[in-house]
Amino acid sequence: MKTLLSVLTALLFMLCTAVSYSQYTNEEKAGLLFTLQEEKAAFDFYTEMFNKYNKKVFENIMSAEKTHQDHVLNLLSELNIDPDGYTQSAGEFSNKEVKDIYELLMKTGAFSYTDALIASARYEEKDISDLRKFYSKAENEKIRSLYECLDRASQNHLRAFVKNLKREGIDFNPSILSANEFDLIISNNDQTGDCFQKK
Repeated sequence: MKTLLSVLTALLFMLCTAVSYSQYTNEEKAGLLFTLQEEKAAFDFYTEMFNKYNKKVFENIMSAEKTHQDHVLNLLSELNIDPDGYTQSAGEFSNKEVKDIYELLMKTGAFSYTDALIASARYEEKDISDLRKFYSKAENEKIRSLYECLDRASQNHLRAFVKNLKREGIDFNPSILSANEFDLIISNNDQTGDCFQKK
């Protein structure tokens, strides 16, 4: 009887664990798909800005954004979610909102290096805001963990763009994040290493 009870308990634990990591809501799915498009827009834009201005800040962050896309794609695959029209072709997006934002980024970034930095900082603000919104509505622990890591990375990116703007004599003021959220991010140190590698 004890053996049977132990087996049933173990089986129940396995089923509950599988459910917590494999199930997702439609809202969680939509959040992941939007995040994938958003990370791709960042990669495509920073790549274009690096090609245009040849500045290290764009080179460093575009590489990180490619890694972020891969992490989102890996989780989508693990959850058996179709990436819904995702393509690696530059400037192509299945989400109209992201496509419109990307086109605006490109127009703004074309004016000057400082305009490109401002547009980039503003985009990272939006990215952080979106990630926190999606995180607050997610229950799947793997999805929440992904958003936490992307949030930390985006904070690093925002600090980098603000720092480079400072070198250009420009003080960046937030318009999406609250002043308190922004000040907390800027006052913190960068997150070192790739948090996705942590077990």
